[in-house]
Order: sequence, then C-alpha cells, then structure tokens
Amino acid sequence: MCVVTDLPFDPQPEPMVVIERTARRHRHSWGDLSPRFAEDARVRCIRCDVPKDPAASRRGKSARNRGNAFEREVAAALGVRRVGQYGSPTDVEGDWIAVQCKVGAAFPERLWRWLPAARGDQLRAVVVGDAPGSSGKRRVLIALDFDEFCAWFGNR
Repeated sequence: MCVVTDLPFDPQPEPMVVIERTARRHRHSWGDLSPRFAEDARVRCIRCDVPKDPAASRRGKSARNRGNAFEREVAAALGVRRVGQYGSPTDVEGDWIAVQCKVGAAFPERLWRWLPAARGDQLRAVVVGDAPGSSGKRRVLIALDFDEFCAWFGNR
C-alpha cells in the first residue's frame, strides 16, 4: 500500500454543515395588546409581538391604491374590464387584449425618447428586440404611446 503525503488537496471531505431551518415568516395579525404591555400602547402582532409601523402600513396602502386606480384608468381607456383584483397575472383584459399594468416604477425614459416624430395620421411605435445569437429565438417588444393608441383603438 502506498501513502501519499504531499497532496495539493485534503483527501478527507469536510464534514457537512447542517443549517437549522428558521421559522417561516408570516403575515402579521395586528391586534391591540396594550393591556399586556402597559408601557408600550402601540398595536402589536399577535403572533410575533412586533409593533406595527404606521409609516410602513401607509406606504403599502398608498402603493396598492395607486396601482388599483391605474388599472381602472387603463381599463376605462381601452374599453375592457379590470380583472387584476382576482389574483390573475392579467390586470386588464378584453376579447382582443390582455394587459399587465405597472405604475410607480422606473419609467423607461430611453424608450420615450426613441418614439419617432410622426404625421397626424400615423401611430408612433418603438420596436425593441434582442440578439440571442444562433441558439435562440429573438424576443421582440413594441412600445406605443398610450394616449395615441387609445385614440386609434380605445375609448379616448
């Protein structure tokens, strides 16, 4: 039997490290536990005892309200119905269109600048595609000005 002593690596594998699983996060259940905590009269989570942050709650409500109002505005402009409140990946849909609405995120200024000048009887559009090489199919998107699109096809 031959024993090698100058190996560039350790022949013995390191012992497996077991990472203990943490408790699953939960949705807070806000309840008034102030009688239990006389020194802290804030509303706390019944499950994890974390105090409620009113600023964070307000931000979440404002964002949700802004998104819902935008979905209603888009549905009315296109003359279709709003279905996003039921958990569907589509926010607004009709017989001829399915729309995912996003508002409040970073607006694509570059695409907005790329919209060409057009005559009064033309619809302006930007078409963006990728270059996947020889291994894949090209992905292509078209971006239109919403007001102009609604003037041609919607209720505006």
